[in-house]
Amino acid sequence: MTYLNEEIEQKLDIYIKKYNQQYTKCLIRGIEIPINGRPEELVRQRFIYFLINESRLLSDKITIKVEANNHDIEIYKKQKNENFKPHQNPLMIVEVKREDVNLQNHYNQIQRYLTNSGCNIGILYNYHEIISFIKKDNQFQIYYLNNLTEIEELLLQSISSIDCDLLEFENAQNGNIENFIYLIKKYGEYTNHTIVFKLKNQLSAIDGYLFAIGDNKIYYKMCGQYSKKQQFFDYQEFEKLISIIY
Repeated sequence: MTYLNEEIEQKLDIYIKKYNQQYTKCLIRGIEIPINGRPEELVRQRFIYFLINESRLLSDKITIKVEANNHDIEIYKKQKNENFKPHQNPLMIVEVKREDVNLQNHYNQIQRYLTNSGCNIGILYNYHEIISFIKKDNQFQIYYLNNLTEIEELLLQSISSIDCDLLEFENAQNGNIENFIYLIKKYGEYTNHTIVFKLKNQLSAIDGYLFAIGDNKIYYKMCGQYSKKQQFFDYQEFEKLISIIY
């Protein structure tokens, strides 16, 4: 564990500018960060370096956000289809602490972050220890991890469990009404997603939300037309789904 951290630290681009101040460049934000007197930032950059350069995840599986929603690091599943971008909760929230911090003092903090964000995996990391929090059945299971590579496995397991919705979307794009119904039940009942679809008897695509289902009909409202009455169509009129965007 210590060997891996030391190896990563040696690979970070740390340089000295005026007044002997040490700097590094954030690997996500691309901005210069002074690290003298900011040991927590150095720990964060070590963690990010591992995700980007030592794991196999970043290029096609995850997106990393720094200082988002008051969290040190948030990790999201990378969207594979530009037309399917529904709201998603973070796959993982990471809170980094300086090396001399007792991570057990921050259990309540990470559990609160996970609950408020609808996230099921949290990490506390202080360079020497990694503690994971896995939420199952509204209970947190706490584990001490041996190395950073175990975080990679946690992320891979989480990603594989949510890929099924992309398959549902692709089938609905090909005209499968059952997959379309599944998706509008999950993403279309409120106004936070715009669902674009095509009917067989209309030339233009329709932007809709506030979907409901009954008597082999699908009810919806058209985006931007708040005063209009609810629209509807029969199952057999559905041609294809085009996009779902948050």
